[in-house]
Amino acid sequence: MKAEFAPALRCPVCHSDGALELSVTARDEREVREGTLRCRVCASEFPVQRGVPELLHAPPEHVQAEAAGLERFADRMRALGWDREMVRSLPHHNSGYWYVQWRSLYQLLSSIRFAADRTIVDVGSNTCWAANQFAQNGLRAIALDIATAELQGLYTADYFIEDGEVYFERVLGSMDTMPLASASVDYVFCCEVLHHNDPVGLRRTFTEAFRVLRPGGRLLVVNETLKTLRDPDGVHTVGVAPFEGYEHAYWAWQYRWEATRAGFYTEVMEPHYRSFFGDDAVVSDPGDGRWRAAAARLGTRLQSSGAARRAYLAWLNHVWGGVSLNMVATKPYRLVGGSEGAGPTRRMASMLAAGAAMQIARAARRPTAGRRLPRTPKQAARQAAQFRSAGQQSDEPVGELESSSQR
Repeated sequence: MKAEFAPALRCPVCHSDGALELSVTARDEREVREGTLRCRVCASEFPVQRGVPELLHAPPEHVQAEAAGLERFADRMRALGWDREMVRSLPHHNSGYWYVQWRSLYQLLSSIRFAADRTIVDVGSNTCWAANQFAQNGLRAIALDIATAELQGLYTADYFIEDGEVYFERVLGSMDTMPLASASVDYVFCCEVLHHNDPVGLRRTFTEAFRVLRPGGRLLVVNETLKTLRDPDGVHTVGVAPFEGYEHAYWAWQYRWEATRAGFYTEVMEPHYRSFFGDDAVVSDPGDGRWRAAAARLGTRLQSSGAARRAYLAWLNHVWGGVSLNMVATKPYRLVGGSEGAGPTRRMASMLAAGAAMQIARAARRPTAGRRLPRTPKQAARQAAQFRSAGQQSDEPVGELESSSQR
């Protein structure tokens, strides 16, 4: 960790922001490698080992079991031939799973105007591949996880940062009690991690994401496991049972409800890895019959309809399955200062009012309303090109979520 990172941390014992003071035992040319963090409020001490501040305080049994399981899974990866270079190549790996991860990350980078000076937390960072990708794109990245094991935890970060081309912080801690100062980050990134919560933990995690985000900040949910009518279990634990993965699944409306309850304004994104939501037209082979050809023409027309795309996505998310949840949740500006401690009812009312104001501003094409999230891959690529050509370095202003008295 960098010495200047300490004020951005939160004591996991007394929950005091910016109260940890760093004593250095060993450092290299990049960072502090060994040391101690001591809270000046409650006098609790936490070690720093291999550049990782260990702020996972009194974890419940299921977190301890899952962290131990990740170490065993790392041994499985080694037996399957995984090494440093394979990890460094992620998410560009020859498998369907990693294609979905890469495609979803590309969609996010094309859709959100990330600025080089913004801070993002990669929650449940695992191999740290996403934190590395964000750092490569100029963001100040923080990898947060419950494990340190190489190949399945925070020590894997050394694979990416040892050559000096990128750097990102690592923190050992839990997502439902993030050891980060309030209003200290611009983005919280959750990729296939929220379902590692029971219902109480899920609610706390959304609340924590809301707390650590600055006003206007965004929670970016990617590839989250879903329950559907066709698959009411949502997760299948046969493969992860030996590693004690704390697996759950929730309905799409439950994720959005908990985000809304925490105070977020939510927008669901289409999964661009699904062919219907791509730019390729639905075509039929020359040998197809009349009905197949007609169905292909209808599919192409439906692709161009926003209402049809939303209806089909709702069908997949709630009924048929085959996709995961992608969601952008924004913390409104109006919940600042004295309103930060508002209860769920007041937060939801403020969020709904802010969302309505945003929609009205967008309909009136007011500059303060910002852009809608791009729907198709072509729209996302075109928007990203426009950002680059215009030299715009800040993300989409979330001023549309401010109250009128603040403008």
